[in-house]
Amino acid sequence: MIGEYKLAKVKNGVGYFAYVFVVVEPSLTGENLIDHIGQQVDREKGEVNSRTHNDWISAAIDGVYQTLDHLKSLTSSDSYLVKVSKVIGTEVDTTEDSVKVAASIATWRAIKPNSSEPIPKFDQLENIWTVEFPLPV
Repeated sequence: MIGEYKLAKVKNGVGYFAYVFVVVEPSLTGENLIDHIGQQVDREKGEVNSRTHNDWISAAIDGVYQTLDHLKSLTSSDSYLVKVSKVIGTEVDTTEDSVKVAASIATWRAIKPNSSEPIPKFDQLENIWTVEFPLPV
């Protein structure tokens, strides 16, 4: 299952951009997460890896775990192997919180493609992006 999400928004005159791709497979051994981005990235297209932008990759991993933890709180029966396969950003518009949100929603889209998905929310007080998960039905 493949999930992707592009956060491209302007808030208070500031642009935010992050684009994250994940590949998700059922896991028989419990949840696992892999940084699956190779050493070769296309910097002309804004692709990054842990060597070029470790903070963004760490934020993507945090976003994946955020969704996995939320899903586990709803049902503890399913486990997944999640591979962060691509992170794209720009030096000017990409923040760690925007990458985290994009990864969180990309993971949700891969696991629950036919359900209501989380919504990116901008916290004006903290000046950060967060995720609001849908209420369980």
